[in-house]
Amino acid sequence: MKKTFLLIAALLMMGSAAFAGGGFDIAIGPKVGYQTTKLSYNKADIKSGFANHFTAGLFGRVTIGRLYVQPEVLYFKTSNLFAVDVAGTGSDNLFNLPTGANVNLTLNQMNLQVPILVGVKIIDLDLIALRAQVGPTANFVLKSQTLFDKTYTINGQQEELESTTTDQNFNTKNIAWGLQAGLGVDVLDFITLDINYNFGLSKVFENLNNTTLGETFDFSNIDNTKQSMFMVTVGLKFF
Repeated sequence: MKKTFLLIAALLMMGSAAFAGGGFDIAIGPKVGYQTTKLSYNKADIKSGFANHFTAGLFGRVTIGRLYVQPEVLYFKTSNLFAVDVAGTGSDNLFNLPTGANVNLTLNQMNLQVPILVGVKIIDLDLIALRAQVGPTANFVLKSQTLFDKTYTINGQQEELESTTTDQNFNTKNIAWGLQAGLGVDVLDFITLDINYNFGLSKVFENLNNTTLGETFDFSNIDNTKQSMFMVTVGLKFF
């Protein structure tokens, strides 16, 4: 908390000095985009990204000369597919699955991500500006959901699920930390395009064996996935 107050105080002092010299600017606006594990310029890939991995939110920017601070709030969905074995007594009662069966689970999460980026304008012209930026990001899990495949495999044979719940809540880490870095372009000081890569620092699924799902499924072979991805967003600057 003390560090937060010191950071705010430093920004205010920098802002006051820059404002006195006419170099202070504040902007805020909406942005939309998508996440992807691989960048592509293919129109079909971009369309698929918006359709399946849509991202929306707000950003702010405090600019002091060529330097700026850009906090964002972004809402998006992530999906992870895992193949896990049914383990433990009582699993038949929970999901009507025999012990030892292999099941495909899709773990969905609704996320609120808050990056705080610090950047510099590499090129600053009236028509276009090129930026480079880096900063920490906190990812808050708002809702978690588990979906099961309609079939499972046991002893090399594929079987149909008799009756099972196909929508189960699960809990992972409430906050996943990351580091974001990338480039941005401003056109006419109004339209913004940002391409950032988020390096996942937290092991998002390391506690799954301690959840309700962990009482039925064996998650010990999961690599505690750190969620790393590209974030492509387009925004509009107001003010």
